[in-house]
Amino acid sequence: MGMFIISNLLGSTIQITTLPLPVLSTLQASGLVFNSICATLILGEPFTRWSLGGTLLVCSGAVLIAVFGAIPEPAHTLDQLLYLLWRRPFVLWMIGQALLVAAVVITASCLGRASNIASNPRVRLLRGLAYGCISGILSAHSLLVAKSAVELLVRTIVDRKNQFNRWQSWMILLGLVLLALTQLYYLHRGLKLVSTSVLYPLVFCIYNIIAILD
Repeated sequence: MGMFIISNLLGSTIQITTLPLPVLSTLQASGLVFNSICATLILGEPFTRWSLGGTLLVCSGAVLIAVFGAIPEPAHTLDQLLYLLWRRPFVLWMIGQALLVAAVVITASCLGRASNIASNPRVRLLRGLAYGCISGILSAHSLLVAKSAVELLVRTIVDRKNQFNRWQSWMILLGLVLLALTQLYYLHRGLKLVSTSVLYPLVFCIYNIIAILD
């Protein structure tokens, strides 16, 4: 757990300050390789030809996006971020995401309450995958908010003009904390129901797609 937290805090902080969002999210596909290896060596989970093929496909797709998706990206001020965040298409997109997450949570919870259904292996798998999808969506949004917060910090240091003297900046930080903790919670719930070698690639794919659309 300590390795997970430290690598995300230190590694992600450095990546966020130097890479555009699509490249940042896709290059993390390297984690899929180590996830497959560790799941087999440490947890004793089976590693089949399908596992190898799926891992290679996801990694190769991520590398292609990272290579051809790199674009110059300046750090934004708070006013610029607020303008971008309040555009009508983005607001509608985030509302749609919130409704989607709420619908998945309600559906998974209803399946879990019915004891005769919840014990069914297929239902357990569906519930685990549902929680994984939620974690992937929230993780992508937390990356977007983290990127915004780091950009404010960069502008504060480079321009020597404090970007954290307004309440909106602190709301961005609060949103980052809430999203990060919530996505970890649903990732934990998913891992209780589904194998890590199955759940992690799913979470990564959802996270990658949503991060690019964000």
